[in-house]
Amino acid sequence: MKALLFLSLILFLGACTQQTEPVLSTVAGASDTTLLVEPFGMCADGEGNFYIADVGKHCMSRVTPDGKVQVFAGTEKPGAADGKLKSAEFNSPSGVCFDKNGNLYVAGFGGQNVRRISPNGEVTTIAGTGEEGYRDGPAAEAIFSSPRGVCIDSKGNILVADCWNHRIRKISPDGMVTTFAGGGKRGELVVNDWKDGTDTTARFDAPCGLAIDAHDNIFVADANNNSIRKITPDGMVTTLAGTDHRKGLADGTKEEAILNVPTELFAAPDGTIYFSDTYNHCIRKITPDGQVITLAGTGEEGFTEQEPLESLLSNPRGICVYNGFLYFVEMGNHTLRKLKL
Repeated sequence: MKALLFLSLILFLGACTQQTEPVLSTVAGASDTTLLVEPFGMCADGEGNFYIADVGKHCMSRVTPDGKVQVFAGTEKPGAADGKLKSAEFNSPSGVCFDKNGNLYVAGFGGQNVRRISPNGEVTTIAGTGEEGYRDGPAAEAIFSSPRGVCIDSKGNILVADCWNHRIRKISPDGMVTTFAGGGKRGELVVNDWKDGTDTTARFDAPCGLAIDAHDNIFVADANNNSIRKITPDGMVTTLAGTDHRKGLADGTKEEAILNVPTELFAAPDGTIYFSDTYNHCIRKITPDGQVITLAGTGEEGFTEQEPLESLLSNPRGICVYNGFLYFVEMGNHTLRKLKL
């Protein structure tokens, strides 16, 4: 019996002294805030590399699995030139996503365009003239107003959150741009409505990040409406959390939850929607049964790493899940951080 108690004590002490990884930690950027200037959208490849659209640096950055930050594409000067990775120019790139063939798509918030980076390193403009405004039609003639989010459905359609047009646009595989959802007022300084409904009868106010699930449901971070929206493949728009411009910080059901300018989101395979509640300086989720739960952040801005709900964040943006961790960038802290799920 004494031997058994002694062995149990040794095992207990070993468990207590074993080093465990923090639940919330910084991956890159904390020691050098020039590496990530104003990171916005983010996605990951299958090898653990993270691709970050850096609005302030006018480039696409890549963070390798060992935490090194590299300029992946762009000259770090604003422009619209296509070409090879290091000679192509970007203007405030915002949203990013991969397709099944390894092409990386970039929404150009300042460039008024949508770009494609091929696996062999060619940057090509696939839609947008560079002019700010609103026009559907052939991709080369279409006009956007500060596109922010981008995702791709199973049929190869590229969906774009056209922020200041307050609409979701679609680029079909044959190169036609149409308005998929949203309508009403246009312009950066206008206050558009909040309304659920079918396709263009619905209303958004500054849609930002987009995400898509395996069933081609599209999820929208409807920033100025302080809500998360869902669009079914046939164009029906509903609200998952937050309503009609009300802002604040509260968890609970769809009716109880309050958000404050969510900008980016990620649709997990189990039906959970993770999102950056940017002006609440929080990371939150919507469970499959519709509950909004805060995962990290207190609602106050800053930088600390304690228990997730006691830690301070600053303007979290791009977000994705990889290998059991929730990764997110912070524009205010110039960092890439991860949260153990």
